[in-house]
Amino acid sequence: MSRHRDRPVYFRRWLNPNSIGFRLTVGVVLAMAIGMGSIAGWMSWHMQRVLLEGHKQATGTISKRFAQDVALYEEMMTRPEALQRVIDVRAYGDTAIWIRDSSGAIIAQSDTLNTSTWQTDGLNDQLQAIGPEQWAGILPLGDRYIALCVGPLILGDEEVGTLFVVNDITQDRQSFLIVTRNLIAVTGAVMLVLAIAVAIYVRRSLYPLKAMSQRINAVTPTGLDATRLHLDHAPSEVQELAQTFDQTLSRLAQAWDQQRRLVGNVSHELRTPLTLVQGYLQSTLRRCDTLTEPQRDGLETAAAETERTIHILQDLLVLARASTGHLNLHLDSHDLKPIVLDAIAIADASGHRVQAQILTAPLTARVDPGALRQVLVNLIDNALNHSAPPAPVTVTLSREGAWAMVEVRDRGRGIPQVDQREIFEPFYRVDADRSRKTGGTGLGLSIVKTLVEAMQGSVAVQSYLGEGSTFIVRLVV
Repeated sequence: MSRHRDRPVYFRRWLNPNSIGFRLTVGVVLAMAIGMGSIAGWMSWHMQRVLLEGHKQATGTISKRFAQDVALYEEMMTRPEALQRVIDVRAYGDTAIWIRDSSGAIIAQSDTLNTSTWQTDGLNDQLQAIGPEQWAGILPLGDRYIALCVGPLILGDEEVGTLFVVNDITQDRQSFLIVTRNLIAVTGAVMLVLAIAVAIYVRRSLYPLKAMSQRINAVTPTGLDATRLHLDHAPSEVQELAQTFDQTLSRLAQAWDQQRRLVGNVSHELRTPLTLVQGYLQSTLRRCDTLTEPQRDGLETAAAETERTIHILQDLLVLARASTGHLNLHLDSHDLKPIVLDAIAIADASGHRVQAQILTAPLTARVDPGALRQVLVNLIDNALNHSAPPAPVTVTLSREGAWAMVEVRDRGRGIPQVDQREIFEPFYRVDADRSRKTGGTGLGLSIVKTLVEAMQGSVAVQSYLGEGSTFIVRLVV
């Protein structure tokens, strides 16, 4: 079924005027069509010319030799008898001959003029209406074609009259038209076969580029170093392109590895001193009673910003470890209810805005309790920050087939459809102003996706403007 569904997509891609395959196929087929069409046209024209010239020469030859033949027969018989004898000898098949004197009367004529072939459609009457002017060529009469030669008949020094030599070439012309139509049909069939062969050849020739495109589409940031384009049987130009791309991938892999190590090292190195600073600030705030109100406000602000920075560094460290494959989670079967309730207690300090709906209990899944707790805290905290009090947040635990589902639903402003695909990317914010007000860093949902996928689960969002958002976490039971 999938193969049949992919055919329209494939044909649309192949018939795309901007594709190389389409342009090469059309160009080659047009070149062959022009070449073969020119050859076929020249052959048709040449055959017709040979046919017509042959008949013209035949009638001309009879006209030229007529006087000589009459002179030979005059030695044995009278002139009228000689004229008729030569006409009877030369006029056969589709050839007709007659002679007119200066007054227009017929001196002698062939018996072929009286046959049904020449009497059909008044052909004989049309021939008799031809004037005595000297002329030689092809004359169309209705649906018939006549090779005609008209000239004076001179015997000795005397002009006897006008000689008419006619050859009906209608049948030969019809045979020529049939041959021409067959030639066109054969040429068209050959062109069709060649077009299909060219299309297949072009497709196979471009297959290395298609394979290269498929491999490039499969490249992920974590697989840059392992991806190589081995196109040994491809054309040399494609091999050079593949080698260049391999070198680019190698450089990207090195840069990506350096970036990940830098983020991890910086996050790790900065977290310890900032933790000490945060401890010092909190200790000062707790023990020092001589601080003025502005001093206390300044220290509290510094402590809050330090805590926020430490949180960002912890998130960055998680992402860096996940990208390098060093995110060590211990997956085992755990009851999800205590983890969900614990996450609610951590995220909702007041204990009034988050409502728990446990639809299935006990419900176990293969998870890392600490990672799942962090996921749920991030989602609940995100829902609380983007819902105006006292709008409640609902956390639902249920089962759907082989999946354990945790849904976190808020009743906030909702997420635009265009942003729903990007919200799980690091540092992406739907509303920058609102994120600053709520203290968001743009890393929470990225951490959620990273940890859930590390536990072989998935996370998705359903959101409508003005109705709120629902984040759905699916975990393997």
